[in-house]
Amino acid sequence: MKAFVLFAVALSVSGCATTGPSYQAAAGPGAVGYYAAPAADGRMSVTYTGAENMSTEQVARFAFLRAAELTVAAGQPLFAVLETQTRQVESSRTSSLSSRGGPNLTGGSVSAGTGSQGDQSGGTPGVSSPSVPTGPSTGGFGGGDVPYQMLERWTPRQVNQTVLLVQMAADRETLLRGQTTAPQIFTAKDVIAEITPKK
Repeated sequence: MKAFVLFAVALSVSGCATTGPSYQAAAGPGAVGYYAAPAADGRMSVTYTGAENMSTEQVARFAFLRAAELTVAAGQPLFAVLETQTRQVESSRTSSLSSRGGPNLTGGSVSAGTGSQGDQSGGTPGVSSPSVPTGPSTGGFGGGDVPYQMLERWTPRQVNQTVLLVQMAADRETLLRGQTTAPQIFTAKDVIAEITPKK
């Protein structure tokens, strides 16, 4: 009986496991997913911006996958990675005020009025006010004051991003021509077979 219970628990835990990060097109530059743009000399800039839970390795793998897909779509078998940059950028998800603030900026308990507490022009800035029940005044904002606790939440979330500068070609000689150092060269179909997320 005990063995059956342990097996059932293990089965339920594995069933609840997340399927991993999703590979997707970005809504635009800086959004989560892949984004490509033409670069100088027939090259392509390929970017993958990860979601908040994605590692630098996963983001880089997805950037390579997109470069390989674009190479195949262009009718070329090979691509060279001329430059690679992996960095942390601000998540585009944090651009909306409601995602940063919770209830304090989206209709919560802040009830600052316009003159209901009398003349406060001689008051000390940053001192608690009955019109701002969540903390000291920090200055006017949209008809009311922003609680100081809210300001502490405004640190942007960081996500990983990889940018590749790639050149596509039919043969290695073309990819090596004009390069001072030999770039990494990949067979596009092999990269796709290795990295494509399994359904």
